[in-house]
Amino acid sequence: MQNTVAVGLAAAASHPITVQVINQGAGIWGNVATGLITGLLTWGITLTGIWLTHRFTLKREERAATAKLGSERLFIATELVFLLEQFAEACAEVASDQGYENQDGATVPEISVPNLSYSSITGDWRVLPVKLMYRLRELPVIQGEADRNINPTDDFFPDHDEFFEARQYQYTRLGLKAIIQSRRLRQFAGLPDTRLDASQWSAQNVLWQEWRLERNRRYIPAGTGSQRPAPLRPGSAPQDASCHALEHGRAH
Repeated sequence: MQNTVAVGLAAAASHPITVQVINQGAGIWGNVATGLITGLLTWGITLTGIWLTHRFTLKREERAATAKLGSERLFIATELVFLLEQFAEACAEVASDQGYENQDGATVPEISVPNLSYSSITGDWRVLPVKLMYRLRELPVIQGEADRNINPTDDFFPDHDEFFEARQYQYTRLGLKAIIQSRRLRQFAGLPDTRLDASQWSAQNVLWQEWRLERNRRYIPAGTGSQRPAPLRPGSAPQDASCHALEHGRAH
């Protein structure tokens, strides 16, 4: 048994690879270390390249998403701005309509009321701020309430000033609200300022003139020289805070 072990050890010691390791000594371990370092560097460089590629891809996707969001916001804001301003122009015509006498001798409106509908809007509403989207969606509801307030005056006061006063007031209010939301959209999307206030005949100035006249009609002087609210007629409503804010140069 001992002879067999001794023979095995002698054979292993005389093997060419064993002789090479013994002859090279520490040099072979240097080669091993060099190989390990080279492998680690290669692995590190590969991982760094993968990380940088991933980072650049994410940045590129973020820039593309930001550009797409900006484009979508600009698109729907432009659609809504011109729709609202056309509606405000039509409201200004209603607000200044004094009617005409028809063949039956009755005074009837000359201008038909506009209808605010967003059916032509193709942009994505979800890119708008929540509060702004809510105010925009609220406008058709307010118009429905306005029309319901106007209709009773036609029944209670046919061919009287009350009908036209209610009609003018409600559509003055609607027109100003539309301008307020249009201004907010312009500011949100970075669009130029509106031209609805460019001259005294522009829609905003016409609406403001009618708003002030109606406000003065709703307040009558009391005996003490102060002012007290006049009784509300059918189709009337309290002064609107958002319109008051716009009058003083603020978007409420």
